[in-house]
Amino acid sequence: MLIDTEYRKCVTYLFMDLKDEGTGEIQRKPVGTAFFVCVPMLDGAAQAIYVATARHNIRKSRPYGKLYVRFNLSDGTHRDLPSEQDDWTEHPKTDVAAIGTLLPDKSDIKYIPVSMFENQQFVTANRIGEGDDVFFCGLFQSFPGIERMQPIIRFGNISLMPREKIYLRDSPEDTPYLAEAYLVEARSWGGHSGSPTFWYFKPDRVPGEIFIPNRKGGPLSALLGLVSSHYEIPREVDFTGDVGEGKVSVNAGMAAVIPARFISELLFGDEFMEQRKKIEEKIKQNIQTPTPDINLDNKGKKENKKELTQEDFEDVLRKIARPLDPDDKEDRR
Repeated sequence: MLIDTEYRKCVTYLFMDLKDEGTGEIQRKPVGTAFFVCVPMLDGAAQAIYVATARHNIRKSRPYGKLYVRFNLSDGTHRDLPSEQDDWTEHPKTDVAAIGTLLPDKSDIKYIPVSMFENQQFVTANRIGEGDDVFFCGLFQSFPGIERMQPIIRFGNISLMPREKIYLRDSPEDTPYLAEAYLVEARSWGGHSGSPTFWYFKPDRVPGEIFIPNRKGGPLSALLGLVSSHYEIPREVDFTGDVGEGKVSVNAGMAAVIPARFISELLFGDEFMEQRKKIEEKIKQNIQTPTPDINLDNKGKKENKKELTQEDFEDVLRKIARPLDPDDKEDRR
C-alpha cells in the first residue's frame, strides 16, 4: 500500500537535553513520539490544538529536565517548544497524556480532528476485527532526521481486539496495571511509544478508501489509537569467549495500542473542558466590539457582530492557559 506523505505531518518528536555517553556533552536527543490533534471550538470558527503522547513518555522524563516538542517548519528547518512535565495532563487510568499548544509561525504540520477517532460505534458499524490492516508513524531512533523530523511508517494487522483488559506498565520497574488495548502485529521499538496508529481500509474492503487530512480538519482514515509498548521474549544465549551465558530480550513483533477513545476521554475531561469554557467565555465578552461588518438579525435590525477567529482563541489561550507557546523566548533552537 502507498501512504501519502501528509500522514507524517501529524507526527512530532519529544526531545530532552541529555549527556552524550561518548563525548560527555549535553545534546538534544529524541526520546519518544507524539502527534497533533484538534477539538473544534466557537462553533467551528477555531480549533483547540493538542499534542498527544503515551503517558509513560512524560513520567520517564521527569528526572531529566524539560521536555521539548519539535515542529517542522515550511522553510525546511524546525522549532522546539519547551514544556515542564507538570504542564501535561495525564489520563488517570491508561497510557495517554496531552498538552495544549499554539503553532509557531510557518509550522508545517497537520492535526487529526477528534471526529476521526476510534469509538465503539465506529468499530461496530464497520465490523472492525482481527486481521484488519493498520499502520503507524513514529520515531526511528537510528535516524530521527537532522534539519527536520523524518518519521517512518510501519505496517501490521490487528491481532486481538480489546475484549478484555490486558496488563501494561510504564516501565519494567513499575507495577503492571490492567487497561484496554489492541494487540497489533507490528514491530515496535524504543521511540515508537506515542505513535499514532491508523486503520487502513483496502479498496476491496468496505469502506474502501484512505483519506488525507487538511489544516481545516478534512476527512482521514480512522485513528485506532497510540502505541503504548511492545512485548519482548527473553532468550538464553551463550556469549563468545569466557564471558559465559545470559539472557537477552527479543522483540516479539506484538505492540499494545491504546484505543483513541481514551484520548477523547482525556480531551473532554474536566481539566481541558474547563479550560476551553473559560476561553470561549472570555472571547464572547469581547464580541460586541463594533466592526465594519453589519449583519441583520431575524427582526431586520442592524447588529454589530465581530467574527470569532482562531487568532481570538489563541490570544486568550496565552493569557489563561498553560500551552506550549511559540512566543516563549526561552528556546528558539
